[in-house]
Amino acid sequence: MDYNRYCPHRQKTVAVTDNPIMKKYKILIALSIVNLCLGGIYAWSVFVPELVNNYGYTTARTQIVFGTTVCCLTLSMLFTGILENKIGPRPMVLICSALMFTGYFTASFSGSNFLILWLGCGVINGIAIGFGYVCMLAVSMRWFESKKGFACGMVIAGYGFGAIILSFAAQTLISHGWDVMRIFKILAIALGMIIFICALQIANPASHQKQNMIPTIAYKTIFRKPRFFILSITVGLGTFSGLMFIGNLKPIAYYFGYDSFIALLAIWLVSIGNAVGRIMGGVAYDRFKASTLKFILLIVAVSALFVVMGNISSIVFLIFLIPVGMSYGALLANIPAQVSEEFGHHNFGIVYPLVLVVHGLAALFAAPLAGFIYDNYHSYRPAMIIASCISFACFLGFTFAYRRQ
Repeated sequence: MDYNRYCPHRQKTVAVTDNPIMKKYKILIALSIVNLCLGGIYAWSVFVPELVNNYGYTTARTQIVFGTTVCCLTLSMLFTGILENKIGPRPMVLICSALMFTGYFTASFSGSNFLILWLGCGVINGIAIGFGYVCMLAVSMRWFESKKGFACGMVIAGYGFGAIILSFAAQTLISHGWDVMRIFKILAIALGMIIFICALQIANPASHQKQNMIPTIAYKTIFRKPRFFILSITVGLGTFSGLMFIGNLKPIAYYFGYDSFIALLAIWLVSIGNAVGRIMGGVAYDRFKASTLKFILLIVAVSALFVVMGNISSIVFLIFLIPVGMSYGALLANIPAQVSEEFGHHNFGIVYPLVLVVHGLAALFAAPLAGFIYDNYHSYRPAMIIASCISFACFLGFTFAYRRQ
């Protein structure tokens, strides 16, 4: 008996899910490629010397652009998660594609106009990443329910390695005499097109039904909980050092007397550390819980302090940068798990974006502070000392406050 003949609903599902294994891996590849494009945010420092030398920007202003990108990314997550649940992942990624093209294309006409550069690379690109990134992990886990760790690892790795590809491509073009504004225009077309093509492949599995997760906690209750503020401050101050380094990596390498190749390697290693740290941080949290956060914060403080020593070989300099990237990624991977454990899975969608707001606000100060100090004192050492002290204070505060709760 042909059971599907008498069950139209089942017949439709089988048609949609034809070759499900091939389809889900094709979608996973598309998700990873989109994240490769979005991860280029961490290659921003490759453009900084060109903007400073050729267009008269101060280092601080270039870092305001980077800080704004991260801030707009985190602020947009306050609504993009809810919007994705309503309209689905494909429209979200299509919007991301349009915004990414608009952002870089706008920036390509900025020249020496800081406001246009800030609007294009800072505001628009930040919102674009917010629209795209919020879908990647959610869709990957929907397709790989029994292998969520594998799926998340693939997608997260794409986000980390994106900075490697973009920095290599940009540095190659710069070395061949390409103007940075022309590179922005190429990035607008290339990234916009790649994300658009991938968006056409992205969809939820046929078995997925939109879920309206009803929060069991009110905003006023969240703001009355001390641990909400502890986690918010931890993610803000704990990532302060990483944000400062990532935005200024290439100029920092130049400051210590290293060449453009070492500067490029610095971006690569921090990006790899960021990706690996997100994966390892999640695994470590499953075993050690909040103790993982304490260890990460301590590593951040020590790493920043070692880099500040200066007068070290390029190999040692690069080695010390690896834990900077790993601790940054691991901390961002631990906070979601900690929020879910503290406030419950059903409240994650409302609490996590609020916690992450402080991370966005920290981005507005971390990298620009280092740039401001360098512009005025021609040294990055004071900024690194400040970053190390903030991380160490955060480690002590989290250890003391979380134990007493």
